[in-house]
Amino acid sequence: MKTIFVAAPFYHWIETDEMKLEKKTQIEKLLISLRNKKYKIYNAHEREQWGDAWLDCNICTPLDYNEIQESDIIIAFPGPPTSGGVHIELGWGSCMQKKILLVLQEDIAYSSLVMGLGEITDVKKIYFKKVNHDLLNDLILTTIEEWL
Repeated sequence: MKTIFVAAPFYHWIETDEMKLEKKTQIEKLLISLRNKKYKIYNAHEREQWGDAWLDCNICTPLDYNEIQESDIIIAFPGPPTSGGVHIELGWGSCMQKKILLVLQEDIAYSSLVMGLGEITDVKKIYFKKVNHDLLNDLILTTIEEWL
């Protein structure tokens, strides 16, 4: 069974102590789609109950690192907003030579280091204009299935 780590902004997607509904729905639908295809999934949002059960940094940092180490691929939403956590996870993943699928919003400027990760490891990029969760998830699944 292939393993996927899903990385996306977390802290900046929280408002009034819970995750923004649109962003939660986006990630939940992706996780369901991936599990329906029998992938093993690691995701901090779900693990930390969408912001209701934050883990201490001494716990979540090594957990994320170890889960990335065990994963075959990383699906990453580096922003907006720019996420320091996702960028760190991308750094770990690229050093571990993990396949990375960057999910990027059109018309957003991303860091040169994020955009240049393909020079370090195997990277594919998906661009979207406006989030249609089902279409975006279909594109992600198709890309992964052709790639793995």
